[in-house]
Amino acid sequence: MSSKTWLSTNYFIQYLVTGTFLPFWMVYLTSVKNLSVLEASSVFSMLFIARVISGLFLTPYLIKKYNFDIALKLSVGIGLLLAISYEFTNEKLLLGLITFLFGMIYFMVNPLVEGLASLFLREENIDYGKARTYGSLGYTVIGIFIGGILSYVGDGALYYILIILIGIFFIFMFLPQPKLVKNINLDDSSSHRNENLYAWVLKDKNAILLIITIFLYQLSHTAYNNYNALYLESMNISAKWLSGVILNVSVIAEIIFFIFSKRLVKRIKPKSLLIFAGVGAVIRWAALAIFQNIYVFTIMQTFHAITFAVAHIAFILILNKDYDNKEIIDMQNLYTAICFQLSMAVGLYLMGAIWDISTSYVFYASAIIAAFGTLIATRIKETR
Repeated sequence: MSSKTWLSTNYFIQYLVTGTFLPFWMVYLTSVKNLSVLEASSVFSMLFIARVISGLFLTPYLIKKYNFDIALKLSVGIGLLLAISYEFTNEKLLLGLITFLFGMIYFMVNPLVEGLASLFLREENIDYGKARTYGSLGYTVIGIFIGGILSYVGDGALYYILIILIGIFFIFMFLPQPKLVKNINLDDSSSHRNENLYAWVLKDKNAILLIITIFLYQLSHTAYNNYNALYLESMNISAKWLSGVILNVSVIAEIIFFIFSKRLVKRIKPKSLLIFAGVGAVIRWAALAIFQNIYVFTIMQTFHAITFAVAHIAFILILNKDYDNKEIIDMQNLYTAICFQLSMAVGLYLMGAIWDISTSYVFYASAIIAAFGTLIATRIKETR
């Protein structure tokens, strides 16, 4: 299997699973396991804590002890067993433990594949944007499928959909893989192979600034990620199906950007892309704060291509330009654990508290956070 086909297929199946678990598992916990919303929230919060710990420590340990091939198979295989175990208990503590372990082990897939994607870009000049498009497509497809099927067969189907998808992913892991998956060398040109984990990051100002920038960008997204449906609902749209269409405009914009990203960013410096993403985020959140209007909201949905997709591509390009193989994997682990999972955990509490005061204040806060991130992005050097 070619590297391009393997990576694209991997993204597609991975996001089929993610698109089942992240948006719908709270529904499974409340309707099938009969937990209250508060109990289900406490169980589901274990996922974010686990992904921080996993991204920082477990993923690099498995890569170092084994290789990407074995780490991926262990992650998906054990993840499948953990997913199956949901069927055998309704106890809140056990469900929390299963969710914690599932987040820690199965969701290692994301930093592992993102790290490989960065290495594919460097070693084989693969079009990362087009490959990543299949992830966004998978997430959209499964959301539409589940949204349609649950009304006919009930919420209990979520369990079987998750098991089937992870089972397919596990089978995929044993299909022929690109040589790079098994043979990648993480020590080449590395001057810190004997250092403790992430020790080099603490000595690298650019790496620290890059992680802080993306962390702030993602922190600014937490209000939107968690409350966008509630915010849209507050506008009293009569046609409920239209809400789903509007919410998916952001994913469509993201997909379109990823498809054409290689040509669009060819002549633009990665640092400039990163700053551009920050400016776009400030405009996006400020507009939502000032204008509580369905038309403004829909237009700002297209900015997701800037605030998320451009920032993501900029990060990948900066790694490809300035970092060696080991550093790329370390930065991808930090990217997943700190920039996405930790920002989500912090943002849930921060934005939740502000939301109770005013929805406008939430997006003003998001704009201010994005502005700080943009200022820090300007301090990143073009070359380390």
